[in-house]
Amino acid sequence: MLTGATGALGSMLLPRLDHEGYDVVCLVRGKDPSEARARVNALLRGRGAVRRDIIVVRGDITEPQCGISDADRRSLVGRVGRVFHSAASINLQSKDDTQLTNVAGLAHVLELAETLGVPHFVHVSTAYVIGDAPYLSEEDAFLGQRWNNHYEETKFVGENMVRAWARKQSGRSFTIFRPSILVGCEDGSTSTLDGFYSLAESFHRVAESLRSRNGKSLPADVLISAQGRVRVPLAVLMGDQRANCVPIDWAAEMMVAALDLPPRNETFHFVHHEPLRVRDCLAWSLDHLKVDGVAICDTLDEKDRVVRRQTPFVRRLQRRFDVVHDLYVPYLTTEPRFQMEAARRGLGAKFRSPPTIDQAYILRLLKFAGEKYWGPPEPARRRLFDRRSGVTIAAPIAARIIQDEH
Repeated sequence: MLTGATGALGSMLLPRLDHEGYDVVCLVRGKDPSEARARVNALLRGRGAVRRDIIVVRGDITEPQCGISDADRRSLVGRVGRVFHSAASINLQSKDDTQLTNVAGLAHVLELAETLGVPHFVHVSTAYVIGDAPYLSEEDAFLGQRWNNHYEETKFVGENMVRAWARKQSGRSFTIFRPSILVGCEDGSTSTLDGFYSLAESFHRVAESLRSRNGKSLPADVLISAQGRVRVPLAVLMGDQRANCVPIDWAAEMMVAALDLPPRNETFHFVHHEPLRVRDCLAWSLDHLKVDGVAICDTLDEKDRVVRRQTPFVRRLQRRFDVVHDLYVPYLTTEPRFQMEAARRGLGAKFRSPPTIDQAYILRLLKFAGEKYWGPPEPARRRLFDRRSGVTIAAPIAARIIQDEH
């Protein structure tokens, strides 16, 4: 049974599970069974085929017993050998939202697994349960760390719930997967717009709005060249650190390969051995977006000094930009390290190191996002509009990235 099949990671997992010959039951939201089936068919059709033998059960993990019908539940008792739980909320702001999906929702999936007599539970967590600790091994859990947001904390709580479920009854086992930050596929396409895209989109929206001011006067600290390059002195708080990102399709490939391993109550990290330097990523992104003049600040005091020198116009842009930027400051100013031995050891020749995340890869992601997602302006309800400056910025809190992935 796969949860989150139509989410970002689940949409990568389902075709791979199918290709490897697994019999899959998808738990999918929908107002009725036909709508749930249509969602899965649309996903698979996008991959070139529609499998009729994939079972689709309408349900919702935020409801007791995942909201599935009595008939569906009876038909599945004793038939599900493993639950692969990839559904999650990646909302970095709302405690209620992450609690509902990542804690209460997980409790409902565990409850359903118990009802169905499932012996093995596979749970997708995150390497960023590390919080503010410097290093996380695959055996580590609580290190006295503090979490940067409710998402990290609820994923940590979820891991403990899964371990407790396995201990509750003899014969049960768990596998926990901890991927690092999931970004677009190796070819640059993506099934999700995560934090990287949201931060880049904020710069994109600022630049596009300034370019479209149709000759209206701009303050002295904003310039637009004849070639369309925008110079705007926004300030970014960012250390000279590395952020651990991996392509989402690579992570899905490794997770499905790890299902072949005997269940031994193990935790697997799927992280990058050569993490991306965040300042390089920002420089490549800004150059691609034709944005200049952004100040990279090592400390908050330095950023405050830059902001004080901004004109009121740019300062208003800065405040709106910071609604998105501030969510990611913990990932731009620290450099946690992660062990990754279980997958290498267990998968052997099947293990493949993640591809290098270089300038060419980043530009593929940006090109795809620009062509598929950033073209026309978003509806007014999902934009920030500053009437005094006439500049529109992407939705506060980057609405795309906080959508539930279940």
